[in-house]
Amino acid sequence: MADWIRLALHPHFHLAWNLFLALVPLALALWLFREKQRPGWLWWPVFVIFVVFLPNAAYTLTDIVHFIDEVRDDQPLLPEWSVVYVVVPKYAAFWFIGIQCHTISLLLLVRFLRWEGRSSWVMWDELALNFLCAIGVFWGRYFRLNSWDIVTDPQKVAERALVNLTSQVSLQHIAWYFFSITAAYYVFKLIDLAVWEFWVRRAHD
Repeated sequence: MADWIRLALHPHFHLAWNLFLALVPLALALWLFREKQRPGWLWWPVFVIFVVFLPNAAYTLTDIVHFIDEVRDDQPLLPEWSVVYVVVPKYAAFWFIGIQCHTISLLLLVRFLRWEGRSSWVMWDELALNFLCAIGVFWGRYFRLNSWDIVTDPQKVAERALVNLTSQVSLQHIAWYFFSITAAYYVFKLIDLAVWEFWVRRAHD
């Protein structure tokens, strides 16, 4: 049994690395979007880095391909109990952390915008960042581009952008990612805000 558990826990991809990349934008958001903290000269460069790395959080949703491979293609095949009690919880936790990194990062931005008196920007910024994330996820999943390629190989990124953003198939994929990321964000946003309000009320009771 221990061998089966060990095999079920072993990921088929760089799970820990992908999880670390998902946590990067959250860490940056915690620094960027502090209330009562006016942006200084360093704020804007860090914000650009935040936008560049934000797609890594939503990217975890596409790692379902590894879940399917792990269940179907393992040799020897995993027993059903290990899939139910080990593999599924492993990926569920991974996806949950990834989408929460995305959601909480944007919620921190929303709070900051409202503190800045720019509440009218909230929805447009949410949609714009989710759309940029959809592009980033598409480039990462299909063309294996990384966030740091913008600095290390900008010509490659520019060429891919010119070719793929004018392709109908690419636009269809990006539109699907945008819908999925945006839907997941708003669902988790409602849940997170409801949980937060519950704890705030409980703390004041």
